[in-house]
Amino acid sequence: MVVDLFNKALESPQTLSEPLVRANKFIAATVEKMVVFQMNALKSYLDIGLNQMKAAAEIDDVKSLQDFYKRQTDIAQAVQQKFMNDAKAMSDMAARFKTEMDNLAKATLEDVLPKAA
Repeated sequence: MVVDLFNKALESPQTLSEPLVRANKFIAATVEKMVVFQMNALKSYLDIGLNQMKAAAEIDDVKSLQDFYKRQTDIAQAVQQKFMNDAKAMSDMAARFKTEMDNLAKATLEDVLPKAA
């Protein structure tokens, strides 16, 4: 039934439905934002790891080992907090995406269904 409605609506289109065009643009923009966010997050996690490796390579006596060891709790807490913040940011982006897609789907149906009837 839904396929028939869309087939009828698309039989002689002059232009694509404005909500469909907005949805395509919104999806592309959102995917781009998420990819950039994830790439930046990955870079910061890699930087933390590389800095840890460099710091570990600088250990040359018991005192420097103790100093390195003492910093690990702070670093682990910072990484945990960053991970939680990043997860929340991604969750917020996903929630905004869902809300906007719901609105666009509703607008698309309101646009397409009268034409198909």
